[in-house]
Amino acid sequence: MWFKQAILYKKAELTRMLEGPLAALAEQCARVWPEAAALDGVLRDEFASVPNVARLYVCDADTRQLTAGITDAALEEHRRGRRFSEQPYDAGNLPFRGMALTSVFLDEDTMKRSIAAIQAVIGDDMLLGFLVAEFELDAIPLPQTAFTGTAWTQYKGDPAIRASVFDQCRSKSRLDQRLDVAIDTLDGLMRAHGIYHIILHFSSSRAIFWVFDDPYNYRFHSVEEMLDPEIWLAYPARPYPRNAKVPEEKIRLVLEKFKALRESDENIYLRSGSLNVMNGIVGLTFSCDGSHYLTVDEFLNQQHPFWA
Repeated sequence: MWFKQAILYKKAELTRMLEGPLAALAEQCARVWPEAAALDGVLRDEFASVPNVARLYVCDADTRQLTAGITDAALEEHRRGRRFSEQPYDAGNLPFRGMALTSVFLDEDTMKRSIAAIQAVIGDDMLLGFLVAEFELDAIPLPQTAFTGTAWTQYKGDPAIRASVFDQCRSKSRLDQRLDVAIDTLDGLMRAHGIYHIILHFSSSRAIFWVFDDPYNYRFHSVEEMLDPEIWLAYPARPYPRNAKVPEEKIRLVLEKFKALRESDENIYLRSGSLNVMNGIVGLTFSCDGSHYLTVDEFLNQQHPFWA
């Protein structure tokens, strides 16, 4: 999934940013090991050498905290003596060389989402303990990662609805009755009037639009509004975006496939379909309450396993 790739990328960038400063600080800690007061002093003196750090502390090899918690403004004595098992994060596999990142956690003092880096402290080629640096997520200057689309994903819906799917039958809605005209309208609006994301609810005969000029709000339309000839006045002409992942000539092909899925079966039929031309994703929800998400290219490929 794209978000797993984004997480791995962010963690790799964070590791690259921190491994040098933390390794250097761990060497200084090893020189005064295991004197708690001296370790406190090293962490205070070198606090600014770790970029964007919120808290530093040192633990022995049994994960008992030797130092206070060192922040930019405080010496947190109440933290001395804690073990990793008492911390709000999952330390995972502790590093016996180098550095490892923890899970994301909620800091109990600041109530902010944070992450910790654990650096092994080595002396005389032996593991002495661990240097821990905590960071607030919103203070870490990591680069944004682009959404790159998703492979076919299927989600099963309510078992009760699935069990009764063959007891129901599609009723022709007002949108179904005007679907060819609606496809013409939607194709034109998405190509040349600034609408980049639509959801069509076939059974309730309504549509939801997202527009480039006002991307944080969405607009509801009944089928009557959607097919009103004056809708073109509500959505001024806009050039098709150059960075759209969906070529404009494929918009109608997707909408025609929506129609085919709506009309192909009286029991299992399309209830809603969505298209986002910017990320290239099609969303489908069926009468059995199952949902599918595919790239446009997957959706238009009749040989794709979805169509089986």
